[in-house]
Formats: sequence, C-alpha cells, structure tokens
Amino acid sequence: MSQSPLSSQIDAERSAILNRVAGSVLAVETPRARQSAFFWRGGLLVTAAEALEGADSVRILKDGSRSEAELLACDLRTDIAVLRAAETLGPALAPAATTPRPGQLIVVAGRARADLSASFGSVQLNAGPWTTRRGATLSRRLLLDVRLAPGAEGAPVLDLEGGVLAMAVRGPLNQVLGIPADAIEAAVSDVAAHGRIAQGYLGVRVVPLALGLQARQRLNAGRAVLIVADVAQPSPAFDAGLEIGDLVLAVDGDPVQSPDRLLGRIQGKRPGEPLLLRRRRGAAIDELTVTLGCRS
Repeated sequence: MSQSPLSSQIDAERSAILNRVAGSVLAVETPRARQSAFFWRGGLLVTAAEALEGADSVRILKDGSRSEAELLACDLRTDIAVLRAAETLGPALAPAATTPRPGQLIVVAGRARADLSASFGSVQLNAGPWTTRRGATLSRRLLLDVRLAPGAEGAPVLDLEGGVLAMAVRGPLNQVLGIPADAIEAAVSDVAAHGRIAQGYLGVRVVPLALGLQARQRLNAGRAVLIVADVAQPSPAFDAGLEIGDLVLAVDGDPVQSPDRLLGRIQGKRPGEPLLLRRRRGAAIDELTVTLGCRS
C-alpha cells in the first residue's frame, strides 16, 4: 500500500531535519559509558555530565573514526559537560527561536557509534524555575514524552526547524528530562571565557544545629538549622550583614538543614543572582537578600 501524501510529507520533513543535524551529532565513549554529544559553538561539544565524572579519557566517534576529546568542565549540578575536540568535526547547532511549549513536537537526534538515531515525541511539561536534585537552579523544568534510543543521553532535543530546545538526559522513574538551551549557552560561555563553569559564592562557613521538638515549632523549622561559624571578609555574606552566630533557617523559602544542601543552593546559582535567606539573630527573625559573587 502506498503512503498517503500527508505521510510522505511528514517523512520527508523528518528526514530533512536529521540530514541537517547529522554532521553536528557525535557519539561519546568513556571506559564506562557511551552517549551522544553535539557541537554548540566555538568548536565546543556538550553532553550529559554524570557518566563523564572522573573519566580519565573521552573519545568521540563519527563516521567510524575515533579521536580523543578534552573534558573542559563536568558540572554535575546541571548535568552539563563541555568538551573540546582535537578538530572541528561538524557545524554548530543553534538554539531554537522559540521556547518549548507543552504538546510541541520534538526529535531527539542521538548517535550510537557510527549510526544516527532519532526518537520523535513531544514536550510534556514546561514548568517555571527548577532546582535540580544537586542544587542547580535552571530556568525551566522540561519533561519530555519521548523514548530515548540507546546511547541518546546527551543528545540535542530539536524542534521541527532543527533548532535546539534542550539536551536530553534520563531522570528518575524512567523520565526523560531536557536541560534547557539557555543553561547550555551559559555553561559554554563560562568555559570559553574562564575555562570553567561559574558558580555562586556566599562566603560563609556553617555548622548544623539540631533542634528539639519545641524549638522546631517555635522556629517553624525542620530537625536542624545552620549556625554561621565564620564569615569571609570581604564576601557577599559580609557585605549583606551576616554575622557569626546568626541562624540560617531557610534558603529561597525552603528549609535548609545541612551545610551540603546550602552549598548546593549557592553553587546552583550564578554570580550576580540573588539568594534569599531567612535568618534568626537573637529573638528576631528577618529575611536577607544576598547578591552572590564569584570565588576568585
């Protein structure tokens, strides 16, 4: 049975998208993982970070040939890794002209060794600012209704014009998430300018203080709060008026009970972004907005 004109048109459009991006998508291989990557700009590649943590070597594969790549940054907070190939093996992809919207049709173009893969689906959810499980703050939470092909983690999520909406990563409960294009651009810009991905800096050392039941109810807090043990001078914390002995009850409205959680929220933001602290000093409770800096 021959295809209908509409089916033929859809197939032709899908093939055209894949043909446009095929040269920009590569396979990435480490001793323990295989996934996809794509050229963004300036000869730099981006891919998912988690599988590259601690990798001694990273190889890129395209058209049956292998070459070494240099891992410039591996940011587990955002799950973005930036690499540099020994030579530019393809053209850079460009961000999509519009932001993702629920129901929008997408294609995830990955590469398993020499072969290009394609997974078609749609945007299931585009929510507001999102804090990842490692503490990074992203502009949006993208949940994708798509089934990733083997080796497609780290691949570009494309609209039907071939523009990049996000990078595909695996989330909890077999979900597929999209790391937004603006986060990718910010990471690549940081690496190109400074050789690393910028992280927010507050300039305090805190220790946890366990609370009894009555103290939790009085402070409207969890099992512990953080007590400021040291404030660097100069630092954003010092400039904002934090002092040794202050209690940090919450960050951006969320209770914070461990130093690691506070550090994650700080480093999950970029220099220049605000951090809202709920503080107790003596009997007074107030809120303090701190503009984060960058560790020199």
